[in-house]
Order: sequence, then structure tokens, then C-alpha cells
Amino acid sequence: MLTTEQKLLCGAAHLGWIVGFPIIAPLIIMLLTADMFVKNQAKEALAFQIGMMILGAIFGFLSIILIGIPFLLVVWFAAFILPVIATIRSCKGIDYSYPITGSFIRKNL
Repeated sequence: MLTTEQKLLCGAAHLGWIVGFPIIAPLIIMLLTADMFVKNQAKEALAFQIGMMILGAIFGFLSIILIGIPFLLVVWFAAFILPVIATIRSCKGIDYSYPITGSFIRKNL
């Protein structure tokens, strides 16, 4: 069973984009916490947010020639929904892994 502090830190790592800190919040939590569950969730959130920013920039650029608009909408939808799902599952004590960046992070970091 997770403590309230662990739940709060996991939620802050996954939902840092709401207050405008999509990379800073999980990075700070990852560096300052000693708990491995919270640290893994912060790594997942950090990698996901970096990936979403890169994909958003690529598809935003491609939107100039109208190819990237549908992909940009998918990225925005994923960037909004997946962190909410991750927060709910990690607060229940489930070791959540994002479907887009999770396998890469689990293998390499």
C-alpha cells in the first residue's frame, strides 16, 4: 500500500504539465526521492513528456503543409489522457508504463 506522500509525488510527476512544468516536475521528483516506485514513475513521466514535446514539434511543423494536423490532434489527445490514466493507476499502486515510451524506458534506464 502506498503512502500519501508516494501518491502525491506520483501524481505531481505525471500531472506536472497542468501547472506548466511538464519536464521540470518529474525531473525534480526523480532526482530528490529515494523511493524506487516514485522514481520509476517520475522516469516514465519525464520520458513521456519529452517524447510528446518532440512529436508535437515535428507534427506542428508538418501542419504547415497540412500533413501533420491529424497526427498533432492524436498527440494532443494522448498528452492529455495518458497522464491522467497514469496518475490514477500509480495512485492505486500499479506500476504504470506508458504505451508509447514505456518499453524503451524500462529497457534502457
